[in-house]
This record gives sequence, C-alpha cells and structure tokens, in this order.
Amino acid sequence: MIGNGQAYIEDNQSWQCNRAATIKGVLGENSGILVATGGESWMAESVQPGFLACDALDVISIHAYGTEDFATSSIETYVKQAQKAGKKLIFEEWGACYFDTANNDCPKGAALSSSERSSNIKSWTAQITAAGMPWLYWQVIPNADAHGSYDYEVGLNDPVWETLKAAALDAVKATAAFDFSANLL
Repeated sequence: MIGNGQAYIEDNQSWQCNRAATIKGVLGENSGILVATGGESWMAESVQPGFLACDALDVISIHAYGTEDFATSSIETYVKQAQKAGKKLIFEEWGACYFDTANNDCPKGAALSSSERSSNIKSWTAQITAAGMPWLYWQVIPNADAHGSYDYEVGLNDPVWETLKAAALDAVKATAAFDFSANLL
C-alpha cells in the first residue's frame, strides 16, 4: 500500500482491518499481543477512520517523513482521534534527510552539514515527544558510511548520532499519550 497515494489508502482501509482480524483470530482475543497497522508514507495516510474503527487493530503505526507531519499541533490532532477510538499510536518510522531537499524528501540533493541535520533531529524529536508520541527512528546502522538507500539513516559513528541518542533519552522521561506498559515484557 505504501507509495500508492492517499486515495488508494482511503479506498482500501478494510485491508488493514481484515489482516488484523486474521491475526487476532490466530492469536486469540486474550493473547496480550497488540496488533498494529504497518504505517504508510505520511501522517494523513497512516491514520484512517477505518483503522480507528477496526476492533482488531490495537495500534495505528505512523510512517512520516514530511516536515509538516512533525508539527506538535498536527500530531496532537491524530492523538486525540486515537484516544477517542481507544487506540494507541506509535511513530513507527520517521527520519531526517541527509540532504537539503524540499519537505525532507530524500534521496538526492546537497548534503546538509552535521549541525543542520542535528538541528532538524533535535527540533523534530522535541515536537513528536511534546505530542506524547512514542517514536522509532528509521534507521540507525553500524556501518562506517551510513548513507545508503534513501539516506535517512544515522550511523553509530555519524556526528548526528549523539543528537538522536540524547533525544531518545529525553523522550523516555516525557509524558506519553498512550500507555503500553501492560504489553511490555
């Protein structure tokens, strides 16, 4: 479904619910295992009314890369929708482009300085965290050269790694909009 556009997602919302129902049917209703969507390309694609209304879905996963998707006020709109529907949200995939591109759209352009990219990461993690959203960064890798595939990657030897690490440690201390504690091992 990723890459097919918002109209396609809107027209095929039942696919996620049907898959979730199949998974719940195998797991059983009392397994304690949360069933999630896989996320889409943008915030508006990731959170759909049909996903929020689906009894078999527990978590709506957000994949977002556009800079407007990182605005706290935008995220809070979706947080409220999920809370009202009794669902959880997670920023399952997001990233800061290595290149200076329109709307954070990798993979080509002029390389940002480490300080510019660190500033983007610091700003966007602060906004996501302020909305109470748990998040996972795409993608932290051990490679000496972290610039592969779409170039949202951060390497453990990359100068921006310390910024991302600090942001993650700050997020752990923040108040969350959703309680996942009953589902942690």
